[in-house]
Formats: sequence, C-alpha cells, structure tokens
Amino acid sequence: MWVKTLIRSRALRLSPQVLNEVYWVIQRKKRLNVERPRARRLVQLFAPYAQAPLNAALVPEAWRFEDRYGVAYYDALLLASANAAGCTHFLSEDLNDGQLYGAVRAINPFRHMPEDVLGRASRN
Repeated sequence: MWVKTLIRSRALRLSPQVLNEVYWVIQRKKRLNVERPRARRLVQLFAPYAQAPLNAALVPEAWRFEDRYGVAYYDALLLASANAAGCTHFLSEDLNDGQLYGAVRAINPFRHMPEDVLGRASRN
C-alpha cells in the first residue's frame, strides 16, 4: 500500500543503496525463491525512483547520525541520503517511529497508513 501510494503521489525516493540491498537479500534468501532475472527486473522497475544521492560526501553526515542517534552505519547512510534528497519522511521498522533524524521523520509503515502521514490527498 505504501509503495503504490508513494508512486501515485510522485513522492517515492529511494537511495541506490536500497536497490542494492533488495537485490542482495532476495538473491540470498532461498525461501523467497526469486530467480535472478526476476530480481533484476524488480531492481530495474524501481531504478527510476533511486534519485536520492549516494556518494562519499554523505559519509561525514552519516557518521554524525551514527554518533548522535546510535543507529547502524548503513541506516545512518540512508538517513543522510534522505536528508540530502529533501525527503520529509523515512519508512523504516528499525528506527524509532516518529523520531526526527535531521529534517527526516522516521515512520514505521506497519504502524501507520499512508494517508495518516501524507494526508487524504495521497489516496488519489
């Protein structure tokens, strides 16, 4: 539901790191039974939304998030990327729901419906 809503409202932004992790996880977990060509199609499908930056310039900001909030480095790098992309919300079940990380608020997508966060207009 979240992904469809974000795509419809043109609000979906991904870090290339997310695509890398998705590809790695679905290839590694045999119980998911996802063939390599299908995994690659999935990555290609979401590649246009990978507009958040991922570069060495984000590393110092990621370290600040890591130190200040005690989050894992890869989460800190994703947060730095989301901040650099101008995002206002960051979907994660691992971070503290509702906490502000820079200008980005963590939202647990299993606790909130998209319209509760983005407003009723996001359903259209």
